[in-house]
Amino acid sequence: MKQEDHVMPRILIAGANSGCGKTSITCGILQALKKRGCRIQSYKCGPDYIDPMLHGHITGRACRNLDPFFSEREDLAQLVSKDSADADLTVIEGVMGYYDGMGISCEKSTWTVSEATASPTVLIINAKGMSHTIIPILQGLISYRDNPVRGVILNRCSKGLYDLIKPEIESRLGVRVLGYFPYKEGHSIGSRHLGLMTAEEIGNLDEVLARLGETAEECLDLDALLEIAAGADPLPFIPGIPGEKAEGKRARIAVARDKAFCFYYQENLDILEELGADLVSFSPVRDFLLPEDVDGIYLGGGYPESYEKELATNRSMKESIREAVRAGMPIIAECGGFMYTCENLVETDGKSYPMLGLVPTDVKMTGRLSMEFGYVTMTALKDTPFFDKGEQIRAHEFHYSRADRRGDAFRMDKASGKSWQGIYAEDRILAGYPHFYFHNCKKMAGRFVSLAESFRRQRKQ
Repeated sequence: MKQEDHVMPRILIAGANSGCGKTSITCGILQALKKRGCRIQSYKCGPDYIDPMLHGHITGRACRNLDPFFSEREDLAQLVSKDSADADLTVIEGVMGYYDGMGISCEKSTWTVSEATASPTVLIINAKGMSHTIIPILQGLISYRDNPVRGVILNRCSKGLYDLIKPEIESRLGVRVLGYFPYKEGHSIGSRHLGLMTAEEIGNLDEVLARLGETAEECLDLDALLEIAAGADPLPFIPGIPGEKAEGKRARIAVARDKAFCFYYQENLDILEELGADLVSFSPVRDFLLPEDVDGIYLGGGYPESYEKELATNRSMKESIREAVRAGMPIIAECGGFMYTCENLVETDGKSYPMLGLVPTDVKMTGRLSMEFGYVTMTALKDTPFFDKGEQIRAHEFHYSRADRRGDAFRMDKASGKSWQGIYAEDRILAGYPHFYFHNCKKMAGRFVSLAESFRRQRKQ
């Protein structure tokens, strides 16, 4: 494979901590630059689904994830280079605090992504309740590790304070201060237990984004930000391997995509298509039947607990899925999708809603985050149609519910040493809490497409 240098203006927007305003400011920047006519490819660090929906709503392009737990360093750079080839600008939004990684280390953090992709970084600091103290905090963040920090934005900062503190920061630290974001009512994106509300659920989203874009244009030096982005070093570009993409379509896979099921990595969908899958969307909430002529089902994560009544009373859809699976159609169900495959979804008040009944367990809402949340390394404990015994897969869990029986196909190990069993894998059903990233388990994705192709041949006979 020939390796080339790929010139690509890019910027990474990081924060000192979660809740410092990364998403709102990033959305404001995307909105303002899109209005200027800039073609933007955006990324989100870490295992996030909601921020990418907001990015994509603004840019009109699918936002992608950069996760150093799922991908090796060289893969991160290649993913950016591959997806941003036709963009004017690449914008990467960080996750948590800049150095917050695995456990209490800085490994696999936003800093790791900034270093691996050689992306000039802009730090966001929540300045509320501070003045001069902003300077030593920034000094520590900038000097703690070798890093590409090139600019600073002050959030929840008044114009008066900004005018006074900007020259102090620049003279003492030698870093450019690119502007400030004042606190304004109606400039925030709603949140709930799994994070921000999805783009589809915010009724006045375009209005909020317009306000954020106007604030970015007014209060940030976007020209300076673009100048920093233009100074990014070239990235190595490795063209795709010829023949990697399947010739023709091998199978048609139904992907649940609606208000209840909306958590998908774009890379997962791309890989399924590269392997020969023709993807067709459907809604377990609104539709009455599976799409015609499908050979597999992919149920992603989301918020089934927010639409349990609609899912429970859509009996024709439930029976359509059950009949297909009984006939041998393969199905992958992740987290929210797993909850839908169980017998009953039980709310915190004890009210029960009948789901698909494909997996012999109830799932109960807990009202608090499961202690099994976070990154896991999964080791297969037995052979199944989807994977071989001993195979290892990196995945992520994040849920506010628990299942009476989680399955026993994998052992889950966290970096902390905590371990448990999970994943229901029987016949052609693969269902459990972990979210998969197919870039690090292409073999499993390939087997899913092969199972769907086999089912297609079977039903066509």
